[in-house]
Amino acid sequence: MFHDVTKTKPSHHNPTGKNAPAKVTFPTTLEGARLGNDVNASALSADTKSKLIREILEYENTHGKCTQTFTKKIRKQIR
Repeated sequence: MFHDVTKTKPSHHNPTGKNAPAKVTFPTTLEGARLGNDVNASALSADTKSKLIREILEYENTHGKCTQTFTKKIRKQIR
């Protein structure tokens, strides 16, 4: 009898429950957290704040940390 041991079911590729990674909702680096706090403290609308926070998170994911150029760009949008 032949037993297929490959894991081809979709449930093996997308962890759920306890094994699923927690979704990050706020920047994790020091620079990103400072920038996120500045965005939250600004007088912008909630939609704009969430958009900027998402942009910071995406930038952290691709670059590792927030650069001075990116920080200046976000601060310009806060004003």
